[in-house]
Amino acid sequence: MRKNNILKIKKSIFTKLIGSFLLYAVVLILTFLFCLWLEAIFIGKGRVERIHPGNVIDEKGNVVHSDIAGKIGGWVEELDENYHVIHVYGEKLTDKAVYSTDDILKLTAAFGTGEYIGFFVQPENSQKKFLCIYERSIVEPDVTIHLDDVGKFKTPKLFYIFIPLCVIEIVLISLYLKKKLKKPLSKIIEGMEDLKSGNSGARIDIASEAEFEEIVETFNIMAEQIEKEKAEKERLTQNKNQMLLELSHDIKTPVATIKSYVNALEAGLVPTEKVNGTYRIIDAKVNRVQKLTDDMFMMLKMDHPDYRLNLEVVNVCEYLRRLCAEYYDEITEAGFNFAIDIPETEIKAQIDTNLFSRVVGNLLSNAKKYNKSGKVISIKLTSENKQMYLAVCDDGNEIDRTFAQQIFNAFSRGDKARKTDGGTGLGLAISRIIIEKHGGSINYFRNKETNVFEIILHL
Repeated sequence: MRKNNILKIKKSIFTKLIGSFLLYAVVLILTFLFCLWLEAIFIGKGRVERIHPGNVIDEKGNVVHSDIAGKIGGWVEELDENYHVIHVYGEKLTDKAVYSTDDILKLTAAFGTGEYIGFFVQPENSQKKFLCIYERSIVEPDVTIHLDDVGKFKTPKLFYIFIPLCVIEIVLISLYLKKKLKKPLSKIIEGMEDLKSGNSGARIDIASEAEFEEIVETFNIMAEQIEKEKAEKERLTQNKNQMLLELSHDIKTPVATIKSYVNALEAGLVPTEKVNGTYRIIDAKVNRVQKLTDDMFMMLKMDHPDYRLNLEVVNVCEYLRRLCAEYYDEITEAGFNFAIDIPETEIKAQIDTNLFSRVVGNLLSNAKKYNKSGKVISIKLTSENKQMYLAVCDDGNEIDRTFAQQIFNAFSRGDKARKTDGGTGLGLAISRIIIEKHGGSINYFRNKETNVFEIILHL
């Protein structure tokens, strides 16, 4: 466990951040030292303290390495006690031979306006006085350093202050960044752990930098999708379990009837005159079980994503006329008026004619079967905005609104007593799948005094 914690620390972003700052500080210090070394080699003859323009005079009053002043365009003047020029070292560029106190003050002013700038030097162990003069445009004055302390200033002291300050700055910046980064990262990790534990409703709500907000937004979208997929999976599982329950119920009843009649026949309990009728009942129950299993197989087969329709371009108007002709006698003999409203113009669409015939036939059969109070069944075809609308209607009683919400689910029936009326409860569910496979939709609604099942297909 301890080893894992150490490994986490080693891989921590904060450790890498502090390491990066330390590396940056080391490179910065080495660069600074290298620049000082270069300056000392090419200007100060190897001695860093001689970089200052006034350091060409030693403590005893001797002018040493006057060529340093010459390298940057300057010269040195030795003055007597009355500030007369008594000796010049280097090439003098002015004709000034004597200075007043005001002249010296103006010349040595760090931010004066004259062409030249001077550095007044009077060594501690000598009575001599010197002026080191340079063009003002060449020399950059630094008023934070006293001229008489230049020779005493030891460069190493600078680094004794500079290095600790760098380290302190690195630590403070790292701690600040850690505080700014740790909170959003902790929230994100907490959300991930929550989602990992199975809570699909986990969300992250933090206000932070743009990068973290993008991560949070992406996480929340992902969590929302997982939640939806989980809900959909639960719904499908629930529907599947319900389907299996309904299927077992619908199969159990006719199978029980078949078994009881077979046992009665074997035991000789059925009178001779009723034997043929008993066989007919058994045959009807077998046919019902067969139809139920065929419909279930058909629905499951079509509901598979790899199932493909046998599409062909047809004139839907002519196709529906032929289909209505097949059902015309059946509907009218049942006592209904069959109203057919199909336009004379062509409406072409891509459909699987066998499956589409099953849908229309199912809707017409249901209208004939369940319309107990009305006398009219109608079919109407229209097209508008590259869409085809096919409505199968009847003037029977309104379908219960609660049941209407699930009417296209498998085994949905309006008959609460679940009477065996020959239906499997899969007809409308299969119709929905077929229409959706065509890229369309099927809906039920009540329009005034009419039940309407409407199919919408894209042309």
